[in-house]
Amino acid sequence: MEDFSNLTLDKVTIVMTSMSRWDGEFSSASWSLAKTFAQNQKVIYVDYPFTLLDYMKERKKPSVVARKKALINGTESLKPLTQFSPLLYTLCPPLMLPINWLPSGKLYNYFSKWNDRRLAGAIKKAIKALNEEDFIFFNSFNPLYISKLPSNFKPLAFVYQSRDNIRALEPYLRKHGAGKEIEAVKNADLSLVTSRMLQKDLESLSGKKVAYFPNAADFDLFKTAYDEVVKIPEDLKDIPRPIIGYTGNICHRLDYNLIESICKANPDKSVVMVGPRNHQGHTQIDLDKIPNLFFTGPKKIEQLPQYLAHFQLLILPFLCNEVTKSIYPLKINEYLASGKPIVATPFSEDIQSFHPLISLEKIPANFNEAIQKELNTDSDQKAKSRYLEASKNTWKGRVKLFWQLLGG
Repeated sequence: MEDFSNLTLDKVTIVMTSMSRWDGEFSSASWSLAKTFAQNQKVIYVDYPFTLLDYMKERKKPSVVARKKALINGTESLKPLTQFSPLLYTLCPPLMLPINWLPSGKLYNYFSKWNDRRLAGAIKKAIKALNEEDFIFFNSFNPLYISKLPSNFKPLAFVYQSRDNIRALEPYLRKHGAGKEIEAVKNADLSLVTSRMLQKDLESLSGKKVAYFPNAADFDLFKTAYDEVVKIPEDLKDIPRPIIGYTGNICHRLDYNLIESICKANPDKSVVMVGPRNHQGHTQIDLDKIPNLFFTGPKKIEQLPQYLAHFQLLILPFLCNEVTKSIYPLKINEYLASGKPIVATPFSEDIQSFHPLISLEKIPANFNEAIQKELNTDSDQKAKSRYLEASKNTWKGRVKLFWQLLGG
């Protein structure tokens, strides 16, 4: 790794890859971190690559149509995102080969390296277009691409970050991603994880030191739910109060039996879920038939404080399993910044560290009792304590920690 002692770090361009796209349906830690880095230095946020198969399936979507020239011709790939920062750019790589169906072995490795060289070439072209030479390559949980640097791809430093237990995720990512992640940790100059369990697992599997780098929140954005009078969103106006709220992906991590129990045990309350619905195949419950359960659809991160401000209580009803025990949820500090009472399941060591500021219950009956207790005993002092805890966990603070870890 390059010796940074003679370099001004806030002048070094950061290239960040992840499994999210900047204009995706829900907020991501990598995107929040990229925006924070871009307050001080150039950042190229690389879209999660589309494969040929992805393009054929999704080519009529507006987000794909807007990227067509970049995907097909490799033109108009690098675009400034001045609405966020004059130093922030997004890069849409050209189409990649769909190779995940291949078994592990020589053929997969050959085409994986081909994809990596293609992605690295697009990044190098973008670096040159910005009249830069030096850069830091930050792979924020995208193990399927560039887990090992191509020979002609030479950043000042290679940083890899893990944010989920890939060995417990869906087969698509686990199939090749589990091995690729260990390869990335072994090859990286600095490896980061967002949870204590991941830290233990990856250090054991890779034999390398891995640094704890937990998620945070855009505190300046989310604190508006606590200290400002915020206009109620149109789609909440006709929903009866009090409201129990959830924000985030509605997916395989959630305990739908618990959610059904919350709705049934609290008929005098509304349960509102803000986020994309990706629950198909993860529950047999017909969520649309639950009378006091409401869905708003996905919202941009900038809109979320409006919803938090008008919820009376917030929930994190995650399953307690191999997937969730390695999660430091992005939304916990967003929730805390709003000052609202929170009830969660004790799914990970990281979420448990927030007790007693939040209630933790796994059994549905106890969870529902905690909801009522939190509502009955809430106070200005409790709200302020939650708010102050969130103020300690900001993306600005995480950026400062990043440079300490990289320079250490």
